This record gives sequence, structure tokens and C-alpha cells, in this order.
Amino acid sequence: MRAEAEEELARLREELAAVRELQRPTRDVDEVTQSLALQQELDTLKKTLREKERVVDVTAGQCRRLEDELEDQRLAYDELKQELERKRGSLASAREQTAQLVQERAEIEERYQALLKTPPAAPMTPTPAAEDPMPWRKIGTGPPPLVTIAAGLAAGLLLGVVATLVLRSGDPAPEPPPVASAPAAPRPTAEPTPAPPEPAVPEAAAPEEPADTPPEVLRSVRDRLADGSSGPLMVALSGGRFTMGKSRALPGEDEGPARQVAVAPFLIGATEITFEDYDRFVRATGGRFPSDFGWGRGRQPVVDLSWSEARAYADWLSGQTGKRYRLPSEAEWEYAAGAGLRTPFWWGYQPEQGRAVCFDCGTLWDNRSTAPVGTFEPNPLGLYDTAGNAMEWVEDCYHPNYTGAPADARPWVEPGCQYRVARGGAFNKPASSMRSTARQRMDPSTRLNILGFRLARDA
Repeated sequence: MRAEAEEELARLREELAAVRELQRPTRDVDEVTQSLALQQELDTLKKTLREKERVVDVTAGQCRRLEDELEDQRLAYDELKQELERKRGSLASAREQTAQLVQERAEIEERYQALLKTPPAAPMTPTPAAEDPMPWRKIGTGPPPLVTIAAGLAAGLLLGVVATLVLRSGDPAPEPPPVASAPAAPRPTAEPTPAPPEPAVPEAAAPEEPADTPPEVLRSVRDRLADGSSGPLMVALSGGRFTMGKSRALPGEDEGPARQVAVAPFLIGATEITFEDYDRFVRATGGRFPSDFGWGRGRQPVVDLSWSEARAYADWLSGQTGKRYRLPSEAEWEYAAGAGLRTPFWWGYQPEQGRAVCFDCGTLWDNRSTAPVGTFEPNPLGLYDTAGNAMEWVEDCYHPNYTGAPADARPWVEPGCQYRVARGGAFNKPASSMRSTARQRMDPSTRLNILGFRLARDA
């Protein structure tokens, strides 16, 4: 029995080993299947992780761009805040000067009214000298006026008495000495008569400032690029002289002192540089496409550009055409924008509705966006949008006034200057900022939706 049980146990052990042996491939297949599934899931996770990393990189880039835009906005806000502080200071100074002028005017009016109430003085005419009734007096030392009058009256009474006595005696009266019919006015012998003043010698007249010579349009030019396409339309202007700056700049304003500037002939863009112009440059050079802020590209004035990016486009255009393109100087810009007129705006003394785009100019684009170039009437020289739409970079470094500025129209620059100048007002700025003499200080790295440029070219 025991032997049979041991045999049965051994047989069962063999069968169990055989079953286990049969089951081993199944386990291997399951393990392989599970491993493949895990590998596929791992690959999927890796792919998802790479996609997430790409999304994170894109998001980080957008964040950096937004940070840059936020920094630009902060700089613009600081600029506007500083401008507001300067305007407040100028307004306070203007108020003080106005109060002083009102007081001086009141004093002048009081003096004028007092002069009107004062009767005019009798003309000083020389009186002919009468014969001295007292010849025994020493000549040149006449008596006081009252003594002279009394002596004359006494002499008259004495002559009357003598005449009466003579008539009564019947003898002819002796001829009296000649006496004036009335007491003569005493000669002012106490003091010597002053000699008549010598005629004043006229001072040499100060040399007159030469008169302004308004610019004249000589021709219009479109230079050809290397690929045969046309460059921006340029207007050739004659040289001349003009008075640059605000003639009555208040203390603290940066638009004075006004001065005469000689301008050589040059060319300047009929319009601001457009996205169409600038995008061609970006495609050719692989640079940065500026944002259009959803307003469209094409004939819209290009904005969102730093000062150096504007100069890079000018350098590229110079290489394409063989002509020297550049940013205009402040003097050239003002000479062209004002068209030789001494009014705050090229059309007159006051802002007018529908002339340009600004904060309160009465157009569809006011305080919203720029308008396509050439939408509004040009100035007398055929230049569009020199007032409003977008501010324009110029070459000059910023200086707080024109003291020491060049007498010609060269840019006023020095190495490493901290700020540059923008001109011309913008769609979100008040109408007063569109004056041809108005200036704006800008950090050269600033990129704003209100800031573009137009080019100048050597004649």
C-alpha cells in the first residue's frame, strides 16, 4: 500500500511538472504582450511629453514677447508721465507769466488813463526881451519877479503924477522914457538858459534776419530696387532758410528758442513707410515682422519698430537702389512738414476736423488705429500724414532745447545719446501734438503701435 501511494505521488509530481512546463510559454507570451503594451504606452507618453514641451516653449516665447510689450508699454507710460509733468511745469510757469502780464497790463492802462486826463503842456516859446526899466541894474542879475512887477507899478504911478503937474503948470511935459505898455515878463536871469540839446545821432540799425525761403517741389522720384520693383515715392525739395521752433516757447518747453536754419536740397518720403514696403525688406533679410495689431498691413503705415530697425531698412534700401537713404534730421522734417508756413499746422492756426487722425480729429480712426497712408489731403508740398496718424522717428538725439543746435539742417547727434526724437503726433494723441514744431523724446529701443517713420534721401 505504501509503495503504491509513493508511486502515485511520484506520478502526480511528474504530471504537475509537465503541466507547469506546458504553462511556461503562456506566461512568457503574456509577459511579452504586457511588455509591448507598456512600451507602446511609454512611447505615447514620450511623444505627449515632447508635444507638451513644445507647447511650453511656445508659451514661454509668447510670455517673453508679452513681457517685452509690457516693458515697452511701461516705457511709453513713463514717457507720457514725464511729458505730463513737463506740461504741468510749463502750465504753472505759463500761469505765473500770465498773471504777471495781466498785472503789467493793468499798470499800463492806469498810466495811459492818467496821461489822457493830464492837459497838454504849453509850448516853450522864447519871449522877446523888453527894455530894462531899471538900467542901473547890473545886466545878467535881474530881480525876482515880484520885485520887478512892483517896481514897474511904482514907476507908472510916478510918471502919472509928473504928467499931471506939468499939465497944470501949462508947460509941455518932458518926454517920458519909453516904457512897455505892460509890465514885461521877467527874464530868467537867475540861472543861465540851457543850450538846446544836440541832435541825437541814430544808432546803427541791427542787421535784419534773412527772410524765410519756403521750399519748392522740384520733382517726384521712385527709385528702382535690385529686383526691378519700385521703392517708396520721394519728393525732391529745394533748399532754403526757415525759422525753426516755436517763436514764443514758454520756459520749460523744448520747442525753442526759435532760430534761422539753412537747409540744403534733399528728398523726403511722400508718405510714411508702409507695411508693404517694410515686409519686402523682412522677407529679403529674414528679420522680424512687426505687429500690425490687427489693423491690416499693405498700405497701413508700419509701426512697432525701434529706431535701429528703421535705420536698418534705410541702409537696405540704399544698397538696393545705389542712393543714400536715411532718417531725416529734425530740421529737414520740420521744414518739409510745415511747408514753409509760420502757422502751428500746415493748414492754419487751429486744429480742423477731418484733416488728420488724432485723439479728437473727428475721423473714423480717432483713438482706434492708424489710417492707410494718403487717406487725407497732403500739405502744399504733396506730403501726406505729416500731422497725426503715426509719430515718425528722426535721426537726432533729443536735447531739451535748441541752444547750441547746428545752424544748418544736419542732425544734432553725439555718440551714445540716451534718447532720440519722434515727430508728428499720432492717432491717440491730442490735436496739439500735431503742430509742426512739436517734439517727442523716445528711448531708441521703444516699439509702439503709434510709432513709425518716413525716409529722407540725399539729393
